[in-house]
Amino acid sequence: FTIPCIGSLLRTLLILHYSCKILIMACIASCLSCNCCVDAVVDAAVLDKADIKDETKKTLQRIKDSITVFAVLTTPESFYESVQNPLTDADVKTEEIDLGWKKTGAGFDDWKTDHVKQIDHTISPNFSTTILGADDLFGDYTCMEKLIGKALRNRCILPLEDSAEMLKDDELAERFFNDLLLEEGKALPVTYNTDFNMKTDESFSRLFFYGMGAVLLTKQTEVSGSEYGPFEVDMPLQNLETRKLYRKYGARVHFNEDQMVTAIYDYHFKKLIKPGETGWEEAKTLAKVTSFTLMTAREHLVWTHLVASNVATRESTLKLSPSHPIRRLLTVFTFHATEVNLQAFDTLVPNTSLLHRSAGFTYPSMQKVFDKSYTSCDIFEPFVDRKYNPELQKLADEGKFPFISQGSEYYEIVRTFVRDWLDKAGDAASDAQAKAFYQGCKSATVGQKYVLPKYSAEGMVNLLSSVIFAVTAYHEIIGHIVDYTILPSRSGFRLSKSDPTEIDLQSFIITGLIAASTSVTMPKLMSAFSNFFGTGGAPDWEIDIWASFQQKLEVQSK
Repeated sequence: FTIPCIGSLLRTLLILHYSCKILIMACIASCLSCNCCVDAVVDAAVLDKADIKDETKKTLQRIKDSITVFAVLTTPESFYESVQNPLTDADVKTEEIDLGWKKTGAGFDDWKTDHVKQIDHTISPNFSTTILGADDLFGDYTCMEKLIGKALRNRCILPLEDSAEMLKDDELAERFFNDLLLEEGKALPVTYNTDFNMKTDESFSRLFFYGMGAVLLTKQTEVSGSEYGPFEVDMPLQNLETRKLYRKYGARVHFNEDQMVTAIYDYHFKKLIKPGETGWEEAKTLAKVTSFTLMTAREHLVWTHLVASNVATRESTLKLSPSHPIRRLLTVFTFHATEVNLQAFDTLVPNTSLLHRSAGFTYPSMQKVFDKSYTSCDIFEPFVDRKYNPELQKLADEGKFPFISQGSEYYEIVRTFVRDWLDKAGDAASDAQAKAFYQGCKSATVGQKYVLPKYSAEGMVNLLSSVIFAVTAYHEIIGHIVDYTILPSRSGFRLSKSDPTEIDLQSFIITGLIAASTSVTMPKLMSAFSNFFGTGGAPDWEIDIWASFQQKLEVQSK
């Protein structure tokens, strides 16, 4: 086959996979090779037949990118369905947890290892990872999924078609997203924040002291001696190349003792801008976009999904039998993890993936972001052992920086829960399987900023506590992004050179789809998991320890 023939075939398969309604046009597309023909097919077979308002169709026609249009017309409904029919604790069942192992007898502990597919990925010079090719409860990573993913990312099939078209109208943006099901409570999760427009100086500042930006503020190791205040968020990304339509990233944000922004330094233009000066609103937008892009790629995607969640899920599956107390401890917290991490990798990591398409970076720059994210990773460091500069610690002690104060309280509750569980597990908590699991996790941290220490009982407690902390509270603060993506005037992944005041239409759409992917509801932590704990031969003490953990969480929530 020539490249055009392969491209035509995969285009057909791609369209067939998502919508049988466009079968005839898909067959026509299989005979075509140029991208303009693909655009025409998408317009004729998808956009024209879409059950959306004319205003929405006209808005979509402004961007000449078939993959963006196709994705936004075919995927939100599946996210909406998952929100309306959420997974619950009843879906976690003892008898269904068996990936990587086979039963050898009728006893609860009668298991032997079994083959499970593993998928190796090299992302950057220092960052490689392995993701399991099957999920305990959601089946195998299929050939069709692999084919679809490759098709979506193949530049010969669907090239990167950048756009800088702007909406410049929040009311239109709201109607546009609502018509596409990209609204809160449908394909997007419902926010639990109020009065968080991110436009005023107060709301902007709150992003860094009471929102996801708090994780960036904790990286300031020394109190600033600047005249603009003791707090800084420094994001020097100006040396990373961007594609021709988009401006460079990079900002340093200054805050005073009252947690208010006082100045922003634009690294690319080498200019310090203060409130009220020309360019102040644009400087805040630059800071929001730089921070949001950095945290999504580093803290959310790499640290939480590809390191903490993926390593814990993989190593517990490969090294721990389904009846092992440590695997049972982690099962609730790694539920659906492999499926989610496979999808996260396919849609957010490769060249021309959704994250690359929605951001302004060239792909070599994206790889540098991933590489630095991996080498700077400290996600397994016990949260309560981390050190902060005196002024930030003072805020935490005064209850003015909940990421540290409430985060530390939650971590200690988790650590008590883990200790209680391992105490009940007895010798199994430190048997050969347990130590193999720990060593597997430790080996996975080599090359990162924080490398797990040599095995010890306390080290195991800290590892498990850090995993649970990362995939619950930490993931929530850096993964609940609906507030940041609901309007193009708030935040997103890039700014155009022609109009750097807000997010362009194409990036706004793709960012909305990424935000919708976070709406897939997991079983609530404050649930009994009555089909799992203490069932199928598992010990009754699981029920009591889980109940005690929930009681402590309820007390903290008040």
